[in-house]
Amino acid sequence: MTEENNVITIDGNEYDPADLNLQQHYLISQINDLQFKRQKLQFDMDQVNVALESFTNNLIESVTEQPEKEKINE
Repeated sequence: MTEENNVITIDGNEYDPADLNLQQHYLISQINDLQFKRQKLQFDMDQVNVALESFTNNLIESVTEQPEKEKINE
């Protein structure tokens, strides 16, 4: 579904918003809000993934830099 120049396109068919009823406008608002939330969640997940990778790499680096005597028996 796309909305450009006050025309809504659904499955290749164009609809004039003036011809839509209140429920259809409500559904469009819900869809728009959910698309925004999905984009926000993806943005947040990208940040979490980068931070998790960074912390993991820092831990691995700090463990591998330990002198041999500090390592726990393997």
